[in-house]
This record gives sequence, structure tokens and C-alpha cells, in this order.
Amino acid sequence: MSTPCALCTGSRNGVIRLAFIVPAHKRFDLARVCLRQLRRTCDSLEQHGILATAVVVADDDNLRTARRLDFATVKQENRLGWRWNDGFEFAARYLGCHFVVPCGSDDWIDYRLIVRHLPAVRRGSSTVGAHRKCSIVNERGTRMAKLHIPYPGGDGIRIIQTRTLKPLRYRPADDRRVRAIDTSIGKNLGRVRFNYLDIDPLQIVEFKSPDEQLNSYKRSLIYAEGASPVPWRKLAERYGKEPVSQIRDLYASHSYA
Repeated sequence: MSTPCALCTGSRNGVIRLAFIVPAHKRFDLARVCLRQLRRTCDSLEQHGILATAVVVADDDNLRTARRLDFATVKQENRLGWRWNDGFEFAARYLGCHFVVPCGSDDWIDYRLIVRHLPAVRRGSSTVGAHRKCSIVNERGTRMAKLHIPYPGGDGIRIIQTRTLKPLRYRPADDRRVRAIDTSIGKNLGRVRFNYLDIDPLQIVEFKSPDEQLNSYKRSLIYAEGASPVPWRKLAERYGKEPVSQIRDLYASHSYA
């Protein structure tokens, strides 16, 4: 069962349509803060002529949060490969999106990264927008590491044209995969050209939680170029005081559901 969003009623003439694909599982408080921030990212993109939304794929209360934010939803049990594919397919077939961006329910994305990427990505049908820099906050909310991801495709948040996915029926991941989804998608897409663009490590921020995550902060440090106390002031300058206050309160309470 799925529900659309306001994107469905938007103009289909000359408008760039983009959807962030967000599988979500539990961690309701964290997902709520991050999805609200994603709503702000979508609103900022709209001011630059990009009609953006998210497709949240879940089978729990995260769907309710998504609907309240006017995001599209797809109900699917916690099978990660299926969830990614259902999100991609829904965005392409039912929302008519030109671009999809895989995104975690624990991520913040600077809208400017998307805006700057799109001109180059649009020039080639097999061009995928990629980046190597990101930041992660540890499970206690006390430390931040700046990462540089060296392998092809960089960080998993990429900008993919839906026409690139069409030969795969918009389902580029192996349905049965529970890990290494990026590897699966890359293998099934075949030859694509990665266009790398980075602003700085704060362009993408991932907030680690004590449970329900695939990769811990410690495990991710193999790609770290430095770590420090979380620069909350810089994050507030970048993303706003309200979301930073919300995420700090969440870490202080440790109230992950």
C-alpha cells in the first residue's frame, strides 16, 4: 500500500522532479528529526526550481511521520533490497521523477550539493552524481568524524537519473540484499560515469544511534580524516538552530524508540 504526495499534482512541463528514497526502520525520534530536516531541504530545492519530495519506505510509525510532512510513502516489510527498489520504482513510475537520491533516515543533506550537482548529471544519461566527503556523529552525540570515502561512487547518497534505471524496471538493487546495497546497485547498473562534486564534509551529516544501524561510528572511522567534538554552532549556521536543538535534545535524552 502506498500514498502519493503533493509532487503528484505538480506541473509536468519543464519542472525538474526529484525524490529522496528513504527506507526507515524504528528509531522513530531520530527519523522524525531527520525527516523534518529533509522537508526543509526539499523546500529549499523548490526555491531553485526543483520539485523535490521523499519516498519513505517502512512498515511502522515512520510512515505516519512521513505523511505529516507531505512525503510519499510505501509500506514494505523490513527487507532492505525490496525497500530500496520499491522506493525507486514508486518515484519513477508514479511520481514521474527525473532523479532519485538514496538517503538514510539518519542523514541531513545540504540542498546546495544537489543544486550544484544537477547541471553535470543532466548532461549524460548514464552520469551519476557522487561525492566523497561526509561527516558522522557518534552514538552519544559527543564526537564528529569527517570522512573521505575512497571507493568508486563515494558516499552512498548519489543522484541517479531514473532513465538510467529504466532498463532494470527501476529496481536496480538485488531484492534479497540486506547489506551492501550500493555494491548491488553499482553492479546491476553496469557502466556509469560518476561525476564527483564536494562542497565540504558538512554537506552530508549522518547521526549514529545506539541501535538499529548497519555500521557503527567506530567501524566507519577507517575513512576518517579527522575527529573532534561536534561543532554544533557550525551545524546550526548550516542547517538552522531548530534542527540542531532537536538533535542535541535527542542525544541528551537517549530516547531512541
